[in-house]
Amino acid sequence: MAKKTPIDAEQQYHDVSNPISLEDLNSPQFSLNDELIFAHDSWYTILRHKWADFSANIYKFYINHPLLNYSLRRIIYGLATLLIAIIVVFLLVRYVTDDNQYLPSNISNLHLTEEQTQALLINRMKVFGVYGPLGQQLANYLKNIFPLIPKTVVIDQLWESGANGAILISETTKEVYVFLGLVSSEAIASPGTPVMDIFNRAIPYSFGFGSVAVVISYLVALPLGIHAAKKKEKVSDQTINGISVFLTAVPAVVIVLGLYLLAIAGLGTSGLFTSGSFWTKFWPVVTLIVMIMPTNIIMTRRYVIDEMTNDYTRFAYSQGLSTNRVFYIQIFRNAGIRIIRQFPVDIAATLFGSSMLVEQQWSIPGMSRYIVSAIGGQKDSFVILGFVSFAAFIQIFASLLSDLMIVWTDPRTSLGQRTN
Repeated sequence: MAKKTPIDAEQQYHDVSNPISLEDLNSPQFSLNDELIFAHDSWYTILRHKWADFSANIYKFYINHPLLNYSLRRIIYGLATLLIAIIVVFLLVRYVTDDNQYLPSNISNLHLTEEQTQALLINRMKVFGVYGPLGQQLANYLKNIFPLIPKTVVIDQLWESGANGAILISETTKEVYVFLGLVSSEAIASPGTPVMDIFNRAIPYSFGFGSVAVVISYLVALPLGIHAAKKKEKVSDQTINGISVFLTAVPAVVIVLGLYLLAIAGLGTSGLFTSGSFWTKFWPVVTLIVMIMPTNIIMTRRYVIDEMTNDYTRFAYSQGLSTNRVFYIQIFRNAGIRIIRQFPVDIAATLFGSSMLVEQQWSIPGMSRYIVSAIGGQKDSFVILGFVSFAAFIQIFASLLSDLMIVWTDPRTSLGQRTN
């Protein structure tokens, strides 16, 4: 029997006298290997296929990790919002800032001519990163606050007068990863002080008062909220809920001034943090608690009442469990997951929000003293920008932490998709 050779499809396709028959197509010797060898895809087709594979893998990852996908999107949207806010604030602050404030504080002792003063101003503006086109200044600031690039920055200069103008005597540089700029207003700190340095001194005070107040407010608000839910529409519920709603409606400045006057005029305590007494530190914390706690009580009451209507609650009662066990073990365990999620956000909001009024009233050396001084009087653009950037970053981090706390506390939630 003669041995069959593989059928060349291209040859038979062009050979009109010997076309490919159905029997040839079904033959095991029929091969298109030669055509496959010479059929090269273009670079555009290869790139399109690779992008399709990459998109499919990303989509599959998102499907398998729904909560992680949600958290990443929140972070991306938050960073995009932060970027827009920084750009807008930078443009507005630079528009209202007087460039002469970047001159050294001893400029009057240098006895410079107008031309020499202008040359010194240009040099100083370069140090502060505010010289040149506005777009270049913005790009330089964004590069300085980007944490993954090390920067060598000038943080101090000493100038003396000379025959040909101001002479630079000494210059101090520092290598940092995050540079929020330098202080230019003497009302805040010595000009040339890094903004991050003054923030490092102020944050412990703001965080200390704010975190203590938030923790105490949760410890008091949770039992009150649960009790109000248990006694729904009864006298105790109406009293607790009514007082809470009333306090949330009162402006924060009224609460701060009222408790301040009570502590000073009524109880005779000192109104200055520098006095060092216990009561000077006690009343600011109490004021923050009064401002934070009503919202937590209302939130706890609402979440607990929502859980009271679920089927598992009726099933727990049918099993003969006591009311306290149902509320504090069954209901609060599920309601607490939503409540505890707000804890990091409340800390961040207190640090850069409600605590500022309290710090101003009791003269606490926290973050408020710098942002208020930077906005009023002689504008300090980098303190304002640093406060906005730092506050927004803490808020984004707090939102991410709240999502992770849901994963840690709720067994029904996972960063990945659960499979049976």
